[in-house]
Amino acid sequence: MKPIGICDSGLGGVSVVLALHHAFEDMAMVYLADQIHAPYGNKTKEEICEIMDANIRWFQSQGIEEVLLACNTASSNALDYLHKRFSTMKIHGIIDITVDQLRDADCVGVLATGATVASHAYKKKIEEKLNCQVIEQAAVDLVALIEGMASERQLLAILDEYCTPLKECDTVILGCTHYPLVAHLIAQKISGKIVDSIKPIIQSFENREVCKGDVRIYTTKDPNHLKQQIQILFKEEVEVLKGVVK
Repeated sequence: MKPIGICDSGLGGVSVVLALHHAFEDMAMVYLADQIHAPYGNKTKEEICEIMDANIRWFQSQGIEEVLLACNTASSNALDYLHKRFSTMKIHGIIDITVDQLRDADCVGVLATGATVASHAYKKKIEEKLNCQVIEQAAVDLVALIEGMASERQLLAILDEYCTPLKECDTVILGCTHYPLVAHLIAQKISGKIVDSIKPIIQSFENREVCKGDVRIYTTKDPNHLKQQIQILFKEEVEVLKGVVK
C-alpha cells in the first residue's frame, strides 16, 4: 500500500493535510503545494488540465497510485480529464462530497474561484440534490491575498465586495480549500451557515485502510517560504521539500 497523494496550489491544501494528520496521526501522505502556478482560479480550463497533468505525473514519479485533489478549481475543471488520462490511478475530487453535506436550504451561496464558478460544477450538483436558489460568487483575488499573507484589514475590505451578494443565503459553501483559513472573517459578512470541504474529506477516509507512515510536504516554489507560512498560519513546525514538476 502506498501513501495518499494530495494536491493543491498552496495553503488550502496544507489545511487539508493537517486536518487529516490530526484525525489520522499515522496516515502516510505526500502533499504537493503547486505554489508556482497559484492561483489556479484565474486560469482557463485548458491551462488547469495541463498543470494538473504535470502534477499527477509527478505523483507517479513518487510511486503514488491514489491522489486527492484538495482543490475545488482542479476538481471542477480537470477531474474528468484526469480520470481519462490516468485511468489506472485513483483520483478523487471534492465537489460531490462537499455538496453531500447539504440538507434543507432555500438559498445556497457558493463562494469560489473564478474558474470554479465558470464551471458551474457546484450549481449543477446542488440543483441535482435540492430544489433551491443557488447564487455563485467569484472571489477573484482572495486566494492570492491569502497566499500573500494579507492583513485582516485587507481581507475584510475585499470580503465586503464578495460577500454582499450572499447575505440572504441561508447556507454558504466555501468552494475553495483556501477559504476556511478566513472563515472567521467571512462569518462577519454573512448570516448563513458556512459549509466547507474539510469535514467530508476527513469522513471520506474513515473506515478505510490507509498506508501508515510520515507526512511529506513539497512545494514547486520556495520551501523556506512555505515553511514560514505554515509556522505563522498553523503554528506548526514542518519540513518542506522542493518538488520539481515537469
